Amino acid sequence: MLESHAVGTTTLAEAPGALEGLRPGRLQGGRRRAAQRAGRNRRPGVVRSVTPLPGALAPGESGPAARLALAEQLLACEDPRQCARHAVTWLAREARLGRALVAGRSPEDEEQLGGWAGHGLDEDAVESFVLPLSQSKHPLVAAFRTGEPAALPAGAQALSPLEGAAHVAVPLAGAALLLVEGDLPLAPAVEWCAAQLSVRLGELLARAAERREWAARERELERHRARAHELEDRVQEATAELVVQNERLRRQAIALEQASAAKSQFLANMSHEFRTPLNAILGYTTLLLQGVGGELSAAQRRNLERVDTNGRHLLEVITDILDITRIEAGRMPLHVTEFEVPELVQEVVAELAPLVQRSGLEVSTQFAKRLPPVHADRAKVKQIAVNLLSNALKFTHAGSVRITVGYQAAGGNLVTLAVSDTGIGIAPENHEKIFEDFQQVDASPTRPYGGTGLGLSICRRLAEMLGGKITLESQPGQGSTFTLHFPRRTRRT
Repeated sequence: MLESHAVGTTTLAEAPGALEGLRPGRLQGGRRRAAQRAGRNRRPGVVRSVTPLPGALAPGESGPAARLALAEQLLACEDPRQCARHAVTWLAREARLGRALVAGRSPEDEEQLGGWAGHGLDEDAVESFVLPLSQSKHPLVAAFRTGEPAALPAGAQALSPLEGAAHVAVPLAGAALLLVEGDLPLAPAVEWCAAQLSVRLGELLARAAERREWAARERELERHRARAHELEDRVQEATAELVVQNERLRRQAIALEQASAAKSQFLANMSHEFRTPLNAILGYTTLLLQGVGGELSAAQRRNLERVDTNGRHLLEVITDILDITRIEAGRMPLHVTEFEVPELVQEVVAELAPLVQRSGLEVSTQFAKRLPPVHADRAKVKQIAVNLLSNALKFTHAGSVRITVGYQAAGGNLVTLAVSDTGIGIAPENHEKIFEDFQQVDASPTRPYGGTGLGLSICRRLAEMLGGKITLESQPGQGSTFTLHFPRRTRRT
């Protein structure tokens, strides 16, 4: 190893006498000052081409032919180490330099200077030459780090195998040139060679940096390509899975649709089969109650009235089931006609008069002034009104029931039919539940109120068919208000 002990260094600008130990005799004043000026004008990290000093060549200086040959060699060379070999060989031949060393960043560790090429030195010593940039005070490190020439007089260091020799380190691009005392050329030749080598090294290092940058970009692009391929594969896998799932869902939807259609058809058929004999039962019961078969005793009349009441309740249940299946199957058409809503409400109240009488409640009506006729499905509006009034009478034990009909010309020409009661009320968490199929607030077998739980569900669907909706306002113990909102003119679908 050429490095041993840490010693102090100075720049040529700081120690102008340091160059005197590099060769026998002193440099002539003018050339010495030129060399010193060249050293002072260098800046760290700046690579410049140095123009040879004017004047005729002294004996021993290189001629234009030799310089041209070196320049051509450097231009043809693509390896920094080989360029360094050409330079030190040229210095030895043309400048009769005894020993020289070029050191640059080590490929194994960029925080070290390693030997690139040498002349007059053992080849193994050059190969094993290493200087740590962060710790060494060797002139090479000083020149490399500061960009200024650094000198060390003879006897000021112990740098085996260069003991006792003066050293001058000249900065290069990405490297440094160490000159060891010997038969040295004049300063201009050394300066010219160092400048040419520095320029070429700068070009090669710049290209190497560009190649490294392009390689890094290519590696990054390759990573992005690999990531893109991976994502593409995942997307394809997910797409394939979605296709399978969609096909599975499609088949399930078809199966559900078929099952729903079969259920609807079954219920429709069974409802028809139930209604036919039930209508016969109700018909004959009515005839018997009218005395067609003879005078009835009080007990017989009570029994027949029970048969008639329960039969009609069963008929309502069957009708509800038939209606819900027809709505689900899309087989319930709209029959739009013109009618008066107040007239329809009075008709509903009259039909439910027996139920009103049994409840003991006061039923009142209120209609908006100048209420225009409506164009809608009269039967469906009536069915909704009957259901809402029946529920109000069922769930109200004392108080009253009021039917209010309003009209809003602004905002869509909406007609409202509200049924308000003073009954038991409904908790807010059950407001949506009661509009679902077969759902009631109390669905237990011991519930005090009967019914299938289809009435409000049918009302909501009928309201939607009319282009409207049903809203609910209710609190437990404070009664309820069900309101049908529908347009004055229903669109045919």
